[in-house]
Amino acid sequence: MITPMTKLSILIYHRDYQSFLEKLRQHGVVHVHPKKTSLQDERYRTKLNSIKQVSNLIKQLEKLPAAQNPVDTEFRNEALYNFIDDKFKEIESLQQQLLYLQKEDSVYGLWGKYPEKVLDDIKANNWDIRFFTVPARKYDNKWEEDFNAFVINELAGLRYFTTITPKGKDVDIEADTFTFPAMTKQEIDKKLADMNKIISDTSQYLSDVAPKAVQYLKEYVISIKEDNEFFKVSDAAEHLAEEKLMSLEGWVPAEIQDNTIKWLDSQEVYYEASKPVINQDNPPIKLKNNRFARLFEFIGDMYSIPSYWEIDLTPFFAPFFVMFFGFCMGDAGYGLLMIALVVALLLSGKMPKMRPVMWLGLFLGIGTTIMGTISGTFFGIELMKVDIPFVNSLKGFMFREDGWYSAFYFSLILGVVQIIFGMCLKVVNLTKMYGFASSLPTIGWIVLILGGILSYLIAGVGLPLYICAGVGAVLIFLLNGPFTKIYSPFVNIGSGLWDTYNMLTGLLGDILSYIRLFALGLSGSILGLVFNDLAMRMSGNIPVVSTIIMLLILLFGHAMNIALSGLSAFVHPMRLTFVEFYKNAGFVGGGKKYDPFRDRTHEDE
Repeated sequence: MITPMTKLSILIYHRDYQSFLEKLRQHGVVHVHPKKTSLQDERYRTKLNSIKQVSNLIKQLEKLPAAQNPVDTEFRNEALYNFIDDKFKEIESLQQQLLYLQKEDSVYGLWGKYPEKVLDDIKANNWDIRFFTVPARKYDNKWEEDFNAFVINELAGLRYFTTITPKGKDVDIEADTFTFPAMTKQEIDKKLADMNKIISDTSQYLSDVAPKAVQYLKEYVISIKEDNEFFKVSDAAEHLAEEKLMSLEGWVPAEIQDNTIKWLDSQEVYYEASKPVINQDNPPIKLKNNRFARLFEFIGDMYSIPSYWEIDLTPFFAPFFVMFFGFCMGDAGYGLLMIALVVALLLSGKMPKMRPVMWLGLFLGIGTTIMGTISGTFFGIELMKVDIPFVNSLKGFMFREDGWYSAFYFSLILGVVQIIFGMCLKVVNLTKMYGFASSLPTIGWIVLILGGILSYLIAGVGLPLYICAGVGAVLIFLLNGPFTKIYSPFVNIGSGLWDTYNMLTGLLGDILSYIRLFALGLSGSILGLVFNDLAMRMSGNIPVVSTIIMLLILLFGHAMNIALSGLSAFVHPMRLTFVEFYKNAGFVGGGKKYDPFRDRTHEDE
């Protein structure tokens, strides 16, 4: 459900405005909507960019190896960011130079072990040493007699050779002169060793300083966020009475408004507390659901936060989501595996921040186990073909291959149920936002569809069915607007015809969309069965070895199937929720999350 909000209209003397905002931040429960101009301000955007840069630097530090000798740093805030960033840039620059030097060094490697001292001695005794390359097929053996040519290496069709001739003798051969780097090999080796040491020392220093630096940089990020938030709230006020008064509008949950009103009474401000007005105010959204529905709030947030004036659909789509996920996974064995894994993680006490996700995984595992049992699949094994007393007792609940109680028809029935349920919620939504009269056409469709189905199943084509059709037609074609429009039947009938066209075409497509539940569950079951068959056929008849091969195929196959099925089982129920269910429930969305102006210094602790 959506927590009721109270609107606070506050007047502050301009000289007291900044100090009041500091106190308001310490109070920490009042939400203030920022102006759009504030979010586009260059100062605000610059700070957002700084937050991104510092956060990226924190991630780099957290990836470093554990500190051997932790050290502190005297730098803080921007100075610390610049210092650490310069260290990383220094390492990056040295690594680029290393690549260049290693490329230069590899040049000497083409000539084997390069004896610089020996070559220098030869040159000192009035001999010239020249280095050449030539395609191997063009190498002339006469060069060995004429110019003392010595082949040193042959690589990729090129022949590397040298000539040793008396000083000043001209060497006229059809080959390319080879040019060595400006630095000698000894100089390059020394440079490489020096640079590697600097990189190693700098990297070790960053590892040692990382624990404290991460702590200080996180504090710096929080301070930037607070500065930005203070700027947004400060700029949100309206200037009145020749800028002598500041008018600030805020929101506080009605359940805690008494404490805030008491606090405002102690401040030197004038205020009014009132209820929000529909179509005029846009209160922030704070969801308050039970423990089960709360696990699904982040899924709804992926699409949009509900509007303040509508109902929160989270607790209504949550059970369907669990059922749809289980239907798509379609294997009881996979569900039991999920449950075992989640229970082990919960009992271990690790990753406390991930506990809500773990609990969600537990419920999805339970849903998979139930729907997998109904589908009659256990790690790719068809339970209908298994003769075990416990399994036999469950076969009465399993899908049949023909008749209405099959996975195909069951998926369509689930679609009809969720869509009609969504339409019932739409009645509540429209009544809450625009009054009962606006929901009459939707009630007409519910009477026509639900009443028509029940009437036909109970009595066939007869009076009850005609009554449902007649009542539905009146509501859809004559009462499809405010009561003041009843005297305009042609307008209402025309609007009803247009609504009927959209409903019939959209409703058929919506219901058919639920076939994906059947298709995904079937594909996962078939893939599991295929891997089982492969494991049995390809393992061979060698004792022990055959068992190992069979287990490897089963492990790899089912792991891949779980990964693929799990992804599909999460994405497609979301699609059915956000498109088919939300549309038929009349979801509006577009709300802003309740985020009070508060001190965030210790929020990550």
